Amino acid sequence: MFSSGTHKKYKHAGRVIFYLIVILTIIGGFSLVFQKMYALTIYPRVYCSDNLNLSSLEFNEAKQLMETLVKKMEKQGFSFSAKTDLGERQIIIHSNLIALTDPDLSRQLVFFDVQKTLKNAFQVGREGNFIQRTIEMISTLVKDRTIDLVFEINQEEVIKVLAENFKELEKPVQDAHILLFNQDLVLEKESPGFVLDYQTAVKELESNLKNFKNGEIKINTLLKEPRIKSENAEKVFSQARDLFKSAPYVLSYKDREWILPPEEIGSWFEFKRGGFDRVVLSFNQEKVLEYLQKTAKEINVDSIKPRLEIDNGRVVEFQVGQPGLVLNQEQSAVVIAQAVLNRKEQIDLVIDEINPVSASKDTDSLGIKELVGKGSSNFAGSPKNRRFNISVGAEKLNGILIKPEEEFSLIQAIGPVAKETGFLPELVIKGDRTIPEYGGGLCQIGTTMFRLAINTGLPITERTPHSYRVVYYEPAGMDATIYNPWPDLKFINDTGYHLLLQTEIQDNELIFKFYGTSDGRKVETTEPKVFNIVSPGPARFIKTAELPPGEKKRIESAHAGADAEFKNIVTFSNGVVREETWKSHYRPWAEVWLIGEEQKIQEPLEELKSTNQ
Repeated sequence: MFSSGTHKKYKHAGRVIFYLIVILTIIGGFSLVFQKMYALTIYPRVYCSDNLNLSSLEFNEAKQLMETLVKKMEKQGFSFSAKTDLGERQIIIHSNLIALTDPDLSRQLVFFDVQKTLKNAFQVGREGNFIQRTIEMISTLVKDRTIDLVFEINQEEVIKVLAENFKELEKPVQDAHILLFNQDLVLEKESPGFVLDYQTAVKELESNLKNFKNGEIKINTLLKEPRIKSENAEKVFSQARDLFKSAPYVLSYKDREWILPPEEIGSWFEFKRGGFDRVVLSFNQEKVLEYLQKTAKEINVDSIKPRLEIDNGRVVEFQVGQPGLVLNQEQSAVVIAQAVLNRKEQIDLVIDEINPVSASKDTDSLGIKELVGKGSSNFAGSPKNRRFNISVGAEKLNGILIKPEEEFSLIQAIGPVAKETGFLPELVIKGDRTIPEYGGGLCQIGTTMFRLAINTGLPITERTPHSYRVVYYEPAGMDATIYNPWPDLKFINDTGYHLLLQTEIQDNELIFKFYGTSDGRKVETTEPKVFNIVSPGPARFIKTAELPPGEKKRIESAHAGADAEFKNIVTFSNGVVREETWKSHYRPWAEVWLIGEEQKIQEPLEELKSTNQ
């Protein structure tokens, strides 16, 4: 039998358990009622940043409220100002970087993800098991919960736009340097300078947007002190004068010579910081290379590529490749600097022999026998400069041979994109200035090459879709954007034989073909599936002096945001199947109009405009 004391203890424990069950039942019941009550709304005391109360709002209500605030900020743009001893300036940067004629150069600077923000708001108090959700639910009744507005800022591009618009207000710091004056060298003294702190300005923009604020951001000035002072460079300057007086120097290759006069050498000298804060004599690499680029024109001999003419899928003409010569400018610059510093008057240039892909008269050694893949895209409606750039890019790629197991880089194959390499510029609105930029039309090249690689069944190692849908690259999901130096398009030739790339343009159709040897693989590509359609929002209007006052011109069509995906299924002759799902996310892009106004845009580009007419 239990003693009376033991009986009381059990009786007390029973009461505790009973009350605990009652309390848990009440809490559980309350939790279920609470969750049912707020099943379609955000929980109480939930805020986005500190300024937007989302409590008890349904999804569409919260979405409408948040989109109103976001659109207001996008319409206003983001204001930046700066004031220095050289003047003051204020500009407005909008969320999109607009190219006037070519969407390849349009980019998004600031993107607000309202959908993801609201998803995060609805998740507050709803994650975890029943007990965890109950605790979170109770917490929302007594404590505010704050989520961040989800957005992305392309910091690199924003800083470029700021630097382009405010560069006149900066004074670069000037180190002590060597100046060529009246056929002699002079030691020019240093001077302090100042630049604008763009990094901090972008961070302030991020902080403002998190709190739905959009006030003017004042860009601070940073003082810059010279790193090299004349008092520390006098000894090295004396060394430079001695070398200057020892000129001329002679560059040579076999039986050819080029004289380097004192004036040329003197313009190359510059000071640099060495170890222990020492000042050392160096050479300006850009100036040396600029000189060698001229010399290279007298030395370089183009190699001759193997020539293959294809008719009905068969090789009908073949030419053996021959090597060429090219001045190795980087290595020659190093050799010249070392020779001059050591007072060596005779300097041998570094010349490389460039061998094309070796080929015999037997085309089977390369495996160029038949058509193995084809890709195409349509660029109807493209303006003059864009069409020209597409043809230049296609010509640069025509005839390229890709070795077995070689990873092909499209950026590397096209090479530098500039006036000097044959491309024409397009106009891009950056801040309140219209600035020429190169690279228009090259995404047509990237998209066509992506489709060729897909249709050939090659493994693609790098591909980036456009940030928004572009009419030239429909159907959605089958595009690839490229922009030197990144993003790039890369793939591997895993066919076991060389691939010959042939490019052609038929009316508005860009066509790429691979010739090689079929290994029996079969390629199936599904039609792209487009879903999650998002409205592009209201039109954007940009004032310009490029049009008569009051006249309107649409330069960008509206594009709904969406997701797209398709499958690429490669079945090899041994039965192995490689299946990939290619996904693309496109952000909404509003319609853009130019509106003529009285005042003129700064730095009018009449010559550039004429090339686009």
